[in-house]
Amino acid sequence: MFNGTLLGASSPVLPIDCLKLNREASGGTRLRLVTPGTNIILQGIRRDATVRIVEGCICLFHQLADGRRQILDVLGAGRVFGNALAYTTRYSAVALTFTHLETIDVDAERDGVEDELRLMLHRSHAHAILLGRKTAAEKVATALLDLAQQFARRSSDAANTTTFTLYLTRADLADWLGLTLETVSRCLNSFKRDGLIAFKHPEIITIVDEDALHLLAAGQPSLGRRTTVSGHTSSQPS
Repeated sequence: MFNGTLLGASSPVLPIDCLKLNREASGGTRLRLVTPGTNIILQGIRRDATVRIVEGCICLFHQLADGRRQILDVLGAGRVFGNALAYTTRYSAVALTFTHLETIDVDAERDGVEDELRLMLHRSHAHAILLGRKTAAEKVATALLDLAQQFARRSSDAANTTTFTLYLTRADLADWLGLTLETVSRCLNSFKRDGLIAFKHPEIITIVDEDALHLLAAGQPSLGRRTTVSGHTSSQPS
């Protein structure tokens, strides 16, 4: 089940500009809860609203005519998406877990929208480099660090570890990183054997050695040893 994907599957559709917010939070903000697999934006259909993620996870992706997908970004709490940030006809957006959304007044939050635009541009540049130049192990390490930062459940200062919920399946990770499902699985198992991460269940990941994972993501050897997809190490420079 963790090798499948919600993306492109037959799912309920909740158009972004038809959100009827149904729960009032502190400060008068009204929230809408969407369920996993709900399509909020459909590729090819223009939507006018712009929303902020209060809690949960949204995946933006583009699907080709033959069914191939490219995940463009994975968004956590605080991220904004919608027509004010990009042409919504060019991508789809789907909830990967139970997600609370709030519509925002773009004119009233112009500074925040501009900050989000800069963040999107930065992440787009970084992802282009990842897809074009990074190795498989570097790609997976980069993704884990990004997701840990966005979705950390708890951290242990004493153990210097961070645990987060992995809302993406292995297949989703493959579509995000330009890899095959098998390569993603080999990388994750290799990282686990080498003590970089730990997991008992596929959807709960603990970053055990964050420094080493950062070095790997940056294409730098860690103490002269470089983790490979096969799980072995090499003293060769990256």
